[in-house]
Amino acid sequence: MSGQRPAAADAGPGGASPWGLLLLVATVALVATGHWTLVVAVLGLALLIFIHELGHFIAAKAFGMRVERFYIGFPPAVVRRRWGETEYGVGVIPLGGFCRISGMTPDEKLPDDVLPRAYSSKPVWQRNVTIAAGPVMNFVAAVVIMFVFVQGGGYQPRPTLTIAEVVKGTPAAAAGLVAGDRLVSGDGVVFRTWNQTTDFFASHPHDTVRLGYRTAAGIPRTLPVRLTTRPGEPGKGFLGVSPRTVPVYPAPWRAAGLAVTETARVVGATFQGLWLLVTGKINPAGPEGATGPVGIISASQTAEHQGLYPLLLALVSVNLGIVNLLPFLPFDGGHIFFNVVEAVRGRRVDPRVLERAIVIGVVVLVTLFFLVTYNDLQRIFHIG
Repeated sequence: MSGQRPAAADAGPGGASPWGLLLLVATVALVATGHWTLVVAVLGLALLIFIHELGHFIAAKAFGMRVERFYIGFPPAVVRRRWGETEYGVGVIPLGGFCRISGMTPDEKLPDDVLPRAYSSKPVWQRNVTIAAGPVMNFVAAVVIMFVFVQGGGYQPRPTLTIAEVVKGTPAAAAGLVAGDRLVSGDGVVFRTWNQTTDFFASHPHDTVRLGYRTAAGIPRTLPVRLTTRPGEPGKGFLGVSPRTVPVYPAPWRAAGLAVTETARVVGATFQGLWLLVTGKINPAGPEGATGPVGIISASQTAEHQGLYPLLLALVSVNLGIVNLLPFLPFDGGHIFFNVVEAVRGRRVDPRVLERAIVIGVVVLVTLFFLVTYNDLQRIFHIG
């Protein structure tokens, strides 16, 4: 959210622009060439930005502020339309967005009839709630995404006794076990959970055990298998199979609890990561360093293939909320900081101070954007 975002352009009043056709052609080309994960990744990032700006928009409207523009993406505009006093639009650059509220720019000249509804005319607490609503919406979005993921069975899938994979060169491979076979017993001890099987095998290093199992066709078999030892753990027996897992569908209330606690854990881990970056314990250009939009999109594509995209989306949403709360303009936290300064001093901050803070913040932000983008490209293409 910012009063300094660029204005929309290139779309006629209430219409679309040639940029829309260009964007459509690019999207179709990516899908047709098998790069649909890139489209999904960009749409996911755009969704989080939309949710963030929607928080500002809803709060501003609730307090009677005049919202001039609400855009997802940066100009030039693909399409824009005016409803009431607000112009809504979609920009061709899908790496940002803005909610333009009258009166956010220092010394902004406004008509007399607009002044009472300007951001600068509202009490400090209303301004801060409007600003904080964006990051808060990102935290809420993370909880909702986590809930849907957990409720859908993506949280800690339960291992079964059915074999998913047999490791080559292990006792299981030598005994002829294949994926789809189901472990039944060991030396007459009936297995009921996967943990029982691993405990049993671990306690018999180099022993020959009578292994009972059923084939994928349901045929019961028993055969002697001489176990080896687990790689890196010479004191534990090893068969050489991994289990097939099944999704877990927790009760809605349990899924909600897990979503909240996991989101809270991500928030804590993010703050810890920021502290490690600030103190120099993590190299900003290293594999654990700062990541920009390019890196996020690349990681999103990988996560989609692994079935973990919702978790990454929740993580990005939390990070988007936290970064925007940093107390520097043009971040949301910068607006909150100067609003608090105004409340403490009892008078407004000099507009010239705000303008300088904005200019410095924009320069730093643009510099950081290019640095993290360069780091992202280094990681992706292994440059240097």
